[in-house]
Amino acid sequence: MRLIALSLTCCFLGLLVGCSKPQPNGLRSVSSLEDASGQEDAANEKLSEQAGRNAAKLKSLITKEIESLGNHAWAGSYYMGDGLGENVSLVISPTNGYVFEWHGCMGLYDRNFGKIKRQNDRLQLSFTFPNNQQGFQGIAGEFTPVSWANRTYLIPSNDLVGFCNDINSGAEPRKQVHGNYLLRDGDESSLVTGHPEIPVKFKPYLLDQPIEAAIIEIGDVTTRPSVCDWNFKDTEVIIDSGTNAGVLQGMELYVVAPNDVVESVIIRSVENNKSIGVMTQIDDDETAIKAGWKLSTRPRWND
Repeated sequence: MRLIALSLTCCFLGLLVGCSKPQPNGLRSVSSLEDASGQEDAANEKLSEQAGRNAAKLKSLITKEIESLGNHAWAGSYYMGDGLGENVSLVISPTNGYVFEWHGCMGLYDRNFGKIKRQNDRLQLSFTFPNNQQGFQGIAGEFTPVSWANRTYLIPSNDLVGFCNDINSGAEPRKQVHGNYLLRDGDESSLVTGHPEIPVKFKPYLLDQPIEAAIIEIGDVTTRPSVCDWNFKDTEVIIDSGTNAGVLQGMELYVVAPNDVVESVIIRSVENNKSIGVMTQIDDDETAIKAGWKLSTRPRWND
């Protein structure tokens, strides 16, 4: 489940300084200390004044290249985020490469830059510093440019289904700058109709009408660690809709009844008339999942 309550973002700023607990005796092992030291050195280097000067110089070159290209298919300045703990910017051009920065409530969280390689319809990023996609840091290593009328998005190549889910939910096309995917600056003001130009294999994920379903059975519950001091709780659920209703693996369906529940289900496997999905909660969430809950690819807050 995506954490959709944006105001919670800054509450997890502990991720920035690390939430790992020391060993019971108060000491870390030599190997863990070495790992932590290496990670800290890398983090300090990418956030250093020298890295900032290098990034600024490269960003200036990229900006000039973008201006010289005119109406380029994907070169430009991009943004995604919630305006709180996640404010991700990316400037990118064919020759000079890219600069990525992540700003949040407490300043600059992450930075990277480097060259790009065009591989078919995808853009592959090389990294000057280690790229750790965990917590409030990191960026996808490969993007697929997606056009939608006069809009251009850069979608992680491994998350095109997630982008389709955002469209089905009504989160896209967004009308303001904040969102879950990189959108070229200013494009949020461009109106769109129909569907975006995504790779053919993902077109079935784009729905003309929401899919409605219901939970009919509760399965196993497992927990897994987060990067902080709490765990995730994954609950398997079976729903009463499958491929015959248009359900596909990776789709996200939101609880629409009862109306005081803010949860969603990610589909893991699909049969003709039923599907198995997973609902993810924080382990101290006492909300009991029940058969009979109604689901939709369109959450009630976007109706």
